[in-house]
Amino acid sequence: MLAAEAAVMAVIVIGLFRARTVLGLTPLYIVLGGMQYLEAMLSLRVELMPGIIMYPASTVLFPATLLSVLLIYLKEDAIEARKLVYGLVLANLTGALLSLLIGWHLTVPGTVPSNLRARDFLGSAWVSTAGTGLLLVDVIGIILCYEFIGRYVRGLFLPFFSSLLVIVAFDNLIFTGIIHGDSPDFLSLLFSGLLGKASTALFYSIAAWTYLTYAEPRTATVGSGDVADVFQRLTYRQKYEQARQRMVRDALTGLFNRGHFDENLPRMLDQAKDRREPLSLLIMDVDNFKEINDSLSHVEGDRALQTIARILMEQSRASDVPCRYGGDEFVMLLPATETSSAAELAARLQETLLDRCRNATPPYPWGTISTTIGVASYPSDSDVATPSDLIRVADQRMYEGKRAGRDRIVSATGRAWSDAQ
Repeated sequence: MLAAEAAVMAVIVIGLFRARTVLGLTPLYIVLGGMQYLEAMLSLRVELMPGIIMYPASTVLFPATLLSVLLIYLKEDAIEARKLVYGLVLANLTGALLSLLIGWHLTVPGTVPSNLRARDFLGSAWVSTAGTGLLLVDVIGIILCYEFIGRYVRGLFLPFFSSLLVIVAFDNLIFTGIIHGDSPDFLSLLFSGLLGKASTALFYSIAAWTYLTYAEPRTATVGSGDVADVFQRLTYRQKYEQARQRMVRDALTGLFNRGHFDENLPRMLDQAKDRREPLSLLIMDVDNFKEINDSLSHVEGDRALQTIARILMEQSRASDVPCRYGGDEFVMLLPATETSSAAELAARLQETLLDRCRNATPPYPWGTISTTIGVASYPSDSDVATPSDLIRVADQRMYEGKRAGRDRIVSATGRAWSDAQ
């Protein structure tokens, strides 16, 4: 019976969600609001076996509410999800108020006797009131859980089920403690509630995965022009982050782009001045890059740039800003880094690039490539006072290395070169 009830609720919730393109989301919100009142009113208990007691209202209806929240957050946006959160809270508060009024009305002398009991309505009012604050935490918590788990777990099913499981376990612990904390059967009720809600969460997760995989219309991701893969459904925050990253990332290499560099250099230099910390800049140019494009094709030229970009990202700290400056030039902003440390990093970049080229399997068609790097630092370079000064000094040193034969690192502390050629 519990399984049948869960199946019915899954069909209702997912069916109304699917019909949103025709009916809008209002019918689903109305059903969810009614469910909040039923959760508080239904005190039906089911004893599956000795010591295993479940409440169908919380076992079936509560996970269905969380299912709806996740579906709306995944497929609509944060604004629509916020509407649902507010609506659920208001539905709970309204249900509590109505139960309280009806319970009081049944205690008034002269009320025609009926099979309604005042204590049932007054009890449900207390349950609704206690559950309202917890519900707010639950529906916000499941969104945060999905966001957090989605960063580390790929796919759709595992983040979906894990988020549901975490929240039903949390709700079960808190709510059972509030309602049955002084009961001798507390541990039994706690385990029973967790078992029932976890099973329902698993069932709803399978149903949601099946629906999103085979029935939900696929829509294009923001700005991509490609049909979204169902296993990479993006949340509102992820869509925003993806769009923001596209604005500051170079499409070919994945490094930050020139605009991001231009925006961050003045800020980071001001920060270095305020904190009295050094700031270093590397400007890197690929030696003889035109020959790769001319002799091997632009495809191989792009591949060479991507190889260098991967090395820059691998060698960067979280605070560093590696960018594609333009064409075959790269830059790196290195906060709290003095000239000597910046030059050491430049040497490490050259050595890693040489090693990567020599040990590539299959070998790169260009063999090995080298770079020339200019280093400028604040405040050790006395003529650096502005962002343009830092760029000018590093650029001059990079061209000095080019004129001296390429494959060099030029900084205020001296000149160096590798054996890449």
